[in-house]
Amino acid sequence: MVESLSKITAIFETVKELTMEAAASARTATLGEDGVFRQRDVQRYLNSRHEKEKLLGMKAIATLMSRGQDVTEYFPDVVKNSAAQTLEVRKLVYIYLLRYAQQESDLALLSINAIQKSLSDQNPQIRAMAIKVLSGIKVPSIVPIVLLSIRKSIVDMSSIVRRAAAVAIGKAYELDKSNLETLVGYLATLLADKSFYVVGSAVQTFVNMCPDRLDMLHTNYRRYCGMLADIDEWGQVCVLDMLTRYVRVYVPKGSMVKRPTDTFYSDDENDKEVEEQQEDFVIDPDLELLLAAAKPLLQSRNSAVVLAVVNLFDALVPEADLSFLGPPLVRLLSGPSEIQYVVLANIAVLASHHNGLFAPYLKYFYVLPSDTPEIAKLKIEAMTLSCSESTVSEVLSELQYYATSVDKFLVAEAVRAIGRCAQISNDIARRCLRWLLKQIHSSDHILVGESLTVIRYIIQLSPKDHIKTVAKLAVALDSATVPLARASIIWLVGEFAGIARYIAPDVLRKCAKGFADEDESAKMQIVLLAAKLYSYYVEEKPMPEEEQERDEQLEPTVKPPADPMDLLFEYVMLLARYDTSYDLRDRARLYKSVLSNQSSAPIAKLLLQAPKPSPHAPSPSQGKENFLIGSSGLVCTSINDTRPLPPWSSETPDASIRDEVKVEEASVLPSLRKKVKPAKPKTKKATKEVKKKKVVVDKVKQEKPKRVKKAEQDYHTTLDEFFGEPATTSAPVDEVVQYSEPEEESESEVEIVVEISDDSDEEEGKVDSSVDENDDEEEDEDEDEGEDDDEEEEEEEEEEEDDDDEEEEIDSQEESGQSVSDETEDEVDDAAGRGLLSGQ
Repeated sequence: MVESLSKITAIFETVKELTMEAAASARTATLGEDGVFRQRDVQRYLNSRHEKEKLLGMKAIATLMSRGQDVTEYFPDVVKNSAAQTLEVRKLVYIYLLRYAQQESDLALLSINAIQKSLSDQNPQIRAMAIKVLSGIKVPSIVPIVLLSIRKSIVDMSSIVRRAAAVAIGKAYELDKSNLETLVGYLATLLADKSFYVVGSAVQTFVNMCPDRLDMLHTNYRRYCGMLADIDEWGQVCVLDMLTRYVRVYVPKGSMVKRPTDTFYSDDENDKEVEEQQEDFVIDPDLELLLAAAKPLLQSRNSAVVLAVVNLFDALVPEADLSFLGPPLVRLLSGPSEIQYVVLANIAVLASHHNGLFAPYLKYFYVLPSDTPEIAKLKIEAMTLSCSESTVSEVLSELQYYATSVDKFLVAEAVRAIGRCAQISNDIARRCLRWLLKQIHSSDHILVGESLTVIRYIIQLSPKDHIKTVAKLAVALDSATVPLARASIIWLVGEFAGIARYIAPDVLRKCAKGFADEDESAKMQIVLLAAKLYSYYVEEKPMPEEEQERDEQLEPTVKPPADPMDLLFEYVMLLARYDTSYDLRDRARLYKSVLSNQSSAPIAKLLLQAPKPSPHAPSPSQGKENFLIGSSGLVCTSINDTRPLPPWSSETPDASIRDEVKVEEASVLPSLRKKVKPAKPKTKKATKEVKKKKVVVDKVKQEKPKRVKKAEQDYHTTLDEFFGEPATTSAPVDEVVQYSEPEEESESEVEIVVEISDDSDEEEGKVDSSVDENDDEEEDEDEDEGEDDDEEEEEEEEEEEDDDDEEEEIDSQEESGQSVSDETEDEVDDAAGRGLLSGQ
């Protein structure tokens, strides 16, 4: 047993080695030793008679193309295979032509005939590829051929071909824009197509080619709403955007209307007042149809479709309750990081329009350790935009946790977000301020600097209410070591020097002691603080005449004491004068020249005491409100490829313009109508001898036909043009049409009756011969239509006398064994088929 198993294992190993050797030899047949395709072998395969070798050669070229190599040298050999029998070979040939046709335009024209022949192939995929390649060859000389091919493809029976024709229309427009009107006519046919597979591509071409021709969508609007769920995903994005623009132009805008209430059961007058204040959002039925069709698409797996639906609701019914838009957008945050970034950018803009829309979903905006800095920033922004007085505690606790993180970027963003939350109300501002003042003593200079920046924002909102806060900052200046923090505190003290007069001079005295050891940013603020304090002092300082009178009152030996503010200002200016910073020396010289003369006090006041506007910490998404939801401008502001939405139209047309046009059978075949005469009684004997079956085919409502005679060849030509092949029937039939003259000249009803014989072939021959004779006599009767009724009665009597002669002729044909030829039977079959198809 063990030996047998070992033998089987050895056999499998041998087979494996042989298989590997065969695969290696097959690979080296086309590849050289260095793994590069050999040119002579590729050309040999392309020129081979066997389809498998042609396929191998085209695969080799596709491989070289994927590597970025230039394979234009094989162009003549590839063009020869444009009429290959194998579908795989044709696909690769068409891919090659699309890539290199523009470089080798002359050689590409050699394949046009073969590609045109492919438009009549039985395989719809080949026809679709043919129209795709023709439109993709960007050679201006073949534009007329492309237009003819598109004209043929838009009426193809296969939806695959019609969809390819819709894409080809857009490519033909890019190649030659002078054919716009012709292409728009072709596009209108595809926009009215009943296949959702075609409508998606047709709408995409419409958006790219003529997006302002919204009047072409009147009769298709309701049909698009019905098939919206069946269109492909990227087609849904275009259809939703197009219908959004259409509604804003041609459909009335929704409005808030007071709801009529029934107060029959209410006895309380207060209840009546409350009920009268209730309002409903009323919208047009066509707009309601679109909203009902678009709402299920919020569950789409494609994020672009979800954003398109959100944009539709935000643009058409912003006043309505849009709380149902939150869960679909939050669901997309579980996708890849790229999708998260795009969705969060749109959520931030949407939250700025609707503040409480995402309040129940704050937990989905918590920053995760795996989030990139960009995603973390957008999550914090979405969290702050959704913050309200009811959720502020949850948001602040989360932001304070981020502020203690080791990630410096996250710390800065969290502190800035706290400042944005402080703008909600004064109580929240005081709560944020208490926490920020505790962070001044932190060793993290980023946390301290950002905290002081936010504190400055909060204090400037109401300076008089935060004098104690300025005093606390002055005390904290002794322990602050971060240069940015010291500079911010000194600036705050100087900004409120006019309010807190007892704080600023002492802060300047302390800073002047260690001026040489301060950072340059802090030195700048110390000089500015000295200039601001001295500007207030100069403004309140007495004029020189008052000083002279005061000096005369004093004893001559007693000198007036120097003002401490003068001494302190001079000391700080001297320190700045000999500093190593050029900027600092220039600023000190400017301040001293302005404040040295009391006559320039108004200029100093305007320069140093100008009121500052109340600060505002805007959201990073501010300025993006004009972008539509789902546009690329929300992700990259330098890209603005979105057309603005049209304004709501004040005057909208009647809703009847959106009624679908129903095509009736009578209007489909207007060219096939024919005057039909009633049956004459001279065929009574022939019909009595043959047992027939009467079948009512259809009743067609049509206009009164004109008496126009046409040859049989005209009907064949018309049917071939309409149906593509001659009409045939399965059995010879005798057509007897009963026609009654209607009372009204406009319309009439025609009942189509077909009598099918059940007897032998000999009896069929009798009927056929009698039909031929009757046709000749009917032609004679057409010439006598203008005679009086008396003459017609005489002709009928003469026809009855001729019936005996006809019976004798029929008997003689039976005895001689004459039969109707095959050609005559085919003509009768064709005539019967035409009668059925033309509705006569």
